[in-house]
Amino acid sequence: MTLINTLRPFLKYVSLVVLVGAVFSYAMFQGGFVSWFLFYSVTTVLLSTILVALFPFQVKKVERNVSKSSLQAGDDLTVTIIIHKNRFQPFFYVRIQDTVPQRIGSADSAALFFFSFQQKIELTYTVAAAKRGLHSFGPVILVFGDLFGLFERRMVLNQQTDLLVYPRIHRLHAIPASGRPRQQEGSSSRQAIEEDRSLAGVRQYVPGDRLTSIDWKQSARSASLMTKEFESFQGEGILVAFDPYRHAASSVQFEQTVEFTASLVAEFCKRYQSIELAVRSLEWTSISLSERTVSQGLRLLAQVSPLDKPLEPVHRLYSEWKGMHVYLVCVELNQSLVTACRTIQAQQAEVSLCMKGLGNSDRRLIDECKAMGVSVLLFEDE
Repeated sequence: MTLINTLRPFLKYVSLVVLVGAVFSYAMFQGGFVSWFLFYSVTTVLLSTILVALFPFQVKKVERNVSKSSLQAGDDLTVTIIIHKNRFQPFFYVRIQDTVPQRIGSADSAALFFFSFQQKIELTYTVAAAKRGLHSFGPVILVFGDLFGLFERRMVLNQQTDLLVYPRIHRLHAIPASGRPRQQEGSSSRQAIEEDRSLAGVRQYVPGDRLTSIDWKQSARSASLMTKEFESFQGEGILVAFDPYRHAASSVQFEQTVEFTASLVAEFCKRYQSIELAVRSLEWTSISLSERTVSQGLRLLAQVSPLDKPLEPVHRLYSEWKGMHVYLVCVELNQSLVTACRTIQAQQAEVSLCMKGLGNSDRRLIDECKAMGVSVLLFEDE
């Protein structure tokens, strides 16, 4: 098979020489206008093929446009490749192929174009049901050929495009109010949120601020809208911690858990002024979030990957969660996670274990968590 592939280019040339010789012999022995016309036509096409193959294809610019700059998992994405060339650029055909990340989903990202005088060649394709994650589109590959298949040239155009697909946000059932030690003193009702705040200062108005927080006197003095800033304990002490450990769970269950974590974070950011998000990778990454900065948390969750190492029973970060209400979201239960819940509880923190589903093997560990005083919350989408 290897020998045939090696000899295949030579067989093409031999076949072409035999074809030209046959047409010439036919013209010599048959004579007449038709036979000689056939000979000159074949010769002209052959010479044109050689000249076009020797002429370099020049690309002025290559563009890759995506239909959405921000999308959620499961959305369709339309990608357009635009090749800018000279109007009188000779070629017989060109095959354009885009380098699509394997993890984003399936797509037919190649097309064949024949000789055209247009200055732009466009390839449009759709990625169906894009998957969560940070994806990088690679170079655009152009393959040129001739009518006889004698010459084939390949051109690689570097054009990298990064695209972040966020986890899908679902609407959740009612989430129990947190009873954090930090929040026992102060307002116990969302209707009394204004009562547990004290004025800390004023700042420039930002679109999205409440109209009731505008300081009209300061706005009149400065000739621009100013917003009151308050010190508040409303929502302080809430932490959502995501453990991406996966041993027996499927990839579908993992993605559902990531989407649930993102939905939980988005819901808490609507309810409270600020929360904490902690995501475990090689090390824990913690960030503070509010309703205006929730996209930072979604960006972090968009890039999370499964881990094969269980949660550490003891970690220095747990001491920073002292007095907080920790919503610990996990893909599956294990003994290390239960021990970590006991360690977190030792920091005078309230722990709620959150899961999207419950397997038969988790019943014993669930009972152990409940005996420790850890509340177990199983959520389903509405």
